[in-house]
Amino acid sequence: MKGIYFEEKGPELLERRGMTKAEFARRMGILRQNVNALFRTNNLEIISRAADVLEVPLALLVGYVDEPDVVALPVPEPRDDDYDSVGFEIRPEDVPTGDTVEDQRVRRSMISSFYHKWKEQNPSLQKFNLALNDFINIRFVSITEICTHASRSYRSTLAVLQLDAVLTNAIKISTVKVKQNSNQKPFEKMIVMQYECVGIGMVKMTVGLRRRTHEKVQYCITALEA
Repeated sequence: MKGIYFEEKGPELLERRGMTKAEFARRMGILRQNVNALFRTNNLEIISRAADVLEVPLALLVGYVDEPDVVALPVPEPRDDDYDSVGFEIRPEDVPTGDTVEDQRVRRSMISSFYHKWKEQNPSLQKFNLALNDFINIRFVSITEICTHASRSYRSTLAVLQLDAVLTNAIKISTVKVKQNSNQKPFEKMIVMQYECVGIGMVKMTVGLRRRTHEKVQYCITALEA
């Protein structure tokens, strides 16, 4: 084993999250010079708090680097040998339809590339939802959940390509309690929404309502079974 992900990839994860060491230290309640030592900790309580601050699954931080498939995978950066995010456009016919590990890896890379391009075109990282009469925001947890779950299905991957339409036009179906996991811990409840995507059918979007700020965050998008 090469060591846990948090120890090996901590600085890289901070950079991807767009957070400085000083900001991370402030949110963790420690001195900046102690951040590197924190990356090496085996204290699960501290790692769990770090997962909340970084908005990533606890299983990711404690998973082993050389066993990436046993934990929720980090968001893959677009790779030149896969899909270039500059001028990138996914065609439905290019999306693998199978269920193999390689098919899911390619779909995960496609979704990541799509979100990177979307973020360039939408620097506010939000879209106004007509039914909620409020903005739905895209955050780090949005992309990690989408890459992990939507990539498992061909139809769910296609649904992600209609992100703007889903964010704008999905209607509220119900609210549910948060699950007892680190990903949903920052939210006080989850809003279940649906939208019928052209050529795909009904799609479910889960939106998390943050504690205290009540910011609405797109959590996951998946195609419902026909």
